[in-house]
Amino acid sequence: MEDILTAALAAMGGDQDHVPISKLRDNADLKMYFLRTLMKGVWPEDTFAMYFQSRPDKWDFDLKTSAVRPQSDLNKQIKDAAITRRRTAPFPEVLFTAVLKAANPNETAVHIANANSNEVGALPLDCIEALLTTLADKHTPSDPANPMGMVTEAQGYLVAQIKVLAAVPSSLLKKGVTLAGIMEYFKFVLKFGGEIVDPKIQQQKIETAKDLCEMAAKEIREKGLGDVKLNVLSMLCQMAPFHVIALAVSYMGDKGDGDDVKQVSGLLVKVPTNVLEGFQTSGLIRMSVAATKSSAFADATLGMTAKACGGILATWSLDDVASLLLAVAKAKTTAPVPEVDGLYGRAAEMIMGKLSDISDGQLIKIMLAIGKVASVKEFLEAAAAEAVNRVPKMPAVQLMFVTQALIPLGATNASMAKVLEHWASSTEEDKMTADQLAKLAQLVAPIAPEHAEFWKNIGARLVAKQKDFTAPGKASVLAVFPDGAGPAIEGKEGLLAAVKPPPPKPDRRDERRDDRRDDKRDDRRDDRRDDRGGDRRDDRKKDDRGGDRRDDRRKEEPRRDDRRDDRRDDRGRDRSRSRRRR
Repeated sequence: MEDILTAALAAMGGDQDHVPISKLRDNADLKMYFLRTLMKGVWPEDTFAMYFQSRPDKWDFDLKTSAVRPQSDLNKQIKDAAITRRRTAPFPEVLFTAVLKAANPNETAVHIANANSNEVGALPLDCIEALLTTLADKHTPSDPANPMGMVTEAQGYLVAQIKVLAAVPSSLLKKGVTLAGIMEYFKFVLKFGGEIVDPKIQQQKIETAKDLCEMAAKEIREKGLGDVKLNVLSMLCQMAPFHVIALAVSYMGDKGDGDDVKQVSGLLVKVPTNVLEGFQTSGLIRMSVAATKSSAFADATLGMTAKACGGILATWSLDDVASLLLAVAKAKTTAPVPEVDGLYGRAAEMIMGKLSDISDGQLIKIMLAIGKVASVKEFLEAAAAEAVNRVPKMPAVQLMFVTQALIPLGATNASMAKVLEHWASSTEEDKMTADQLAKLAQLVAPIAPEHAEFWKNIGARLVAKQKDFTAPGKASVLAVFPDGAGPAIEGKEGLLAAVKPPPPKPDRRDERRDDRRDDKRDDRRDDRRDDRGGDRRDDRKKDDRGGDRRDDRRKEEPRRDDRRDDRRDDRGRDRSRSRRRR
């Protein structure tokens, strides 16, 4: 399509000046191209706008006039020079000092209003941020006895607001901020002045927002989305032109699988499907690849992407078609997508007459992508017949992918039978690893377990390489021969013994934990024994001490009987003394 558009624009003077899209659509050659190639009428203007805007390296699109011309080297140099001037503009020291010394917003406004626009754009970014905050409120009249210079006070305030808004992109360029920084000032611009503002300010807000959107698109094309948060990206997609929305969404494949991803991706519905047809080919493929990484993204975008691609597939290269189909086939959708079946049908129609012209790699990708699609079985059979013609010259690894692609046809299919015969008779020393051979065997086992010649050849190779399997290869071998069943090959027992997983090793950490638990139990038992033994010893000691004290008391205190005897003796002596006196 690019060649047709270039020729049409050249015929209309596009090499000298922009050509309106409305005029371009009337070109007879362009109309004939759409009818013959895409079998429909010429795109509407908004689809052409998407086409040109999403390819800024090739087309110079003027949004105001909706006109286009091919991007020339001279024009690129002029644009690059303008950007360089904005980035290297000298620091406006006088204006910066005056703004810092301003006593109130009205005084600040008059300094900005009377300054050159280039000087305002060269102010530091933090100064622009402060001005956006200071001048965001509506004008409040000051003392009439205090005139505001060259313009009236109200006019000066309005002019200052417009100049500050217009200066945001230049200040950002000079600073060299990232996508996140651009989006931060995007929010400042949208909120400036509140919801109801002067029409002139509203117009400048729109112009500045468009410039920031283009700056954001450039950052996304060059660096992707980076660490920009999804709520910020959502704001961009709600406000930006169609080509920026499509570009931002196409880079969302690595943002995860949550509801927020699905919500932001769903903003693509703002772009009509016929407009999405004009989006860059690489972006549409990138969306399809992103759908292989995130089910939330796939559910939100795959239907639109497939429908848009189907409408323009005839203009694509076979390499791009093969990449697209392979990505769509791997998409993580949670439900069938009818538009995908339509895409497969269009692809089959486009490729059917070109099978002999496409490369081996393209052919294999296409067969792998649509091999399981029942509606294009006839195409798969034709592609299989073409692939079989190339089998003798194919490397073994490529032939394995051909075999994988033809599995849905079954072993009774003529093309599949020829492929199996080639494997059975191949005696060449190929470069297939043990794991690749195991994968081949795993593919063929379900459809041709009784193909003796195939298993004689491949089985011998498996046995010869039984020491070379890694974990995935061993898993494939075990899948071919579940519980020792499966195809009959010589040396099966030794092969299975070689790939049999070793018994699980005991976890030494668990053993150490058990040992520590046992040690603790033993220690507690010993402690309890010691405690009981100590208690008994203490009791004995107490008894001993009690007995000693009783013995001591016995030693220290005379017995009662002894005291009675002593009293009797005393009384007897007393009576004897009394008789002698008488």
